[in-house]
Amino acid sequence: MTADVVHTLARVARDAAHLAGARQACRACGRDEAVLAERDDGAVVRHGEAVAKAHAPDTDAAALAARLAVAAHPRLTGILLGPVPLPPVPSGDVDGRPVTAWPYGVPVDPVDPDAAPWEEAAGLLARLHRVEPAELPGPLPPMRGPAKAARALARMRTADLADHPTAATVQRAWDRLPAWARDAAPSPRGRTLCHGDLHLGQLVR
Repeated sequence: MTADVVHTLARVARDAAHLAGARQACRACGRDEAVLAERDDGAVVRHGEAVAKAHAPDTDAAALAARLAVAAHPRLTGILLGPVPLPPVPSGDVDGRPVTAWPYGVPVDPVDPDAAPWEEAAGLLARLHRVEPAELPGPLPPMRGPAKAARALARMRTADLADHPTAATVQRAWDRLPAWARDAAPSPRGRTLCHGDLHLGQLVR
């Protein structure tokens, strides 16, 4: 990730925070923006109560727009975080990466997963699954969860992590998935609204 990308994201996060609330109330002004994530598949920069995210260069623009529309829909209020208004971005992206802006939330501590709100997360997922896709703007993109899980498992095996303390647990969880999920095939249950990328980094307070 180049310094220019991070710099532009910092400006977007700052402008988004000021759009969401009065600038004079922004306690982050006068400080450097905080880089929360910086990876090849995306970067996240925070300013005050907003964050700006640069997505992976190969992000499907139509699928991203559909996901944003779902997150912003009133039917999902209290289940998903909705995006905040995006300030103008030159050329509409940053270094070829689509950009989105979101409210800041306190993330789960990755070194203390037992402190994660597992029961509350399960409740949110149950509420999400009860939303009828027909109630939302469409067409909705297919769920990417099974395919992403397969790629993650392949990366684990390629990295030769067989002796890692959690590798066996991950493999057992994978083996217990139904065959259609392991094959990244459509669910036999028909159309159900799913998150598709649930992990600790997606849970914020």
